[in-house]
Amino acid sequence: GIIALEPRNPERLMGPEQRRLLDTCASLLAISLERVHYVDVAQSTTVQMESERLRHSLLAAISHDLRTPLAALVGMADTLALSRKPDDPQGEMLASIRESALRMNAQVNNLLDMARLQSGQVHLNLQWQPLEEVVGSALRSMMGTLEPRRVQVVLPNDLPLLNIDAVLFERVLCNLLENAVKYTPVGSPIEISASSSSDSVQLCVSDEGPGLPKGREATIFEMFERGNKEGATPGVGLGLAICRAIVEAHGGTIHGETRPQGGARFTVELPRGTPPSIDDIDNFNEA
Repeated sequence: GIIALEPRNPERLMGPEQRRLLDTCASLLAISLERVHYVDVAQSTTVQMESERLRHSLLAAISHDLRTPLAALVGMADTLALSRKPDDPQGEMLASIRESALRMNAQVNNLLDMARLQSGQVHLNLQWQPLEEVVGSALRSMMGTLEPRRVQVVLPNDLPLLNIDAVLFERVLCNLLENAVKYTPVGSPIEISASSSSDSVQLCVSDEGPGLPKGREATIFEMFERGNKEGATPGVGLGLAICRAIVEAHGGTIHGETRPQGGARFTVELPRGTPPSIDDIDNFNEA
């Protein structure tokens, strides 16, 4: 800060005693202003923490309360579908009810997962895993969604093992693939590729859709942010936020960009680490 004085008699400020007094007054003023500033910062931080805690509690409560009736709705739709006659015209309506209930259940699961991730209740089960197995598991679980698409997987043979939670990291891949399916034309291809450097491993999911909104490449990873807010694409904007939370919990980063040739590319970068050697594993088993 700056303090300005306009003395009536400037000669009085020339002495050392007066200068020391002036320095002392300036220091006291600075300390007082700093205290007022940090009191405001502490109050705003406390309010923000309480609001975040309340939001997480509401998300968890709503998610738990909605899962039971949604599961019952899916079960009743399946029961009615099994008991109906083959020529019953209500078959399409039952299938639509079941699909809508499953979509809502997926959104509720996203809300619950986001609440858990942000509250720190998720503990990573870190194991040294080959990336190929995680990618294959994600593709198998997304088989129904990806059925009309052509997915090209390009993984080098020399990829190192990664110290990751395979279940959570599979969720990252599933969310990225689902996001690609939602925002790209039917039948357009999707590519999964990977590369490695001396200290990290990069995994990319690319598509040939319209790309990311210009200037919002970072904000789409925030909660309840969507690439096309006005579109009819289902979702509440939690998929990419969950991806970022899981990747950052692994000590990595994720970012999105629009490719020069068109389409979006999401890149996950994870620390490489040093997997245990065969001798270390044998010694551990003997112990």
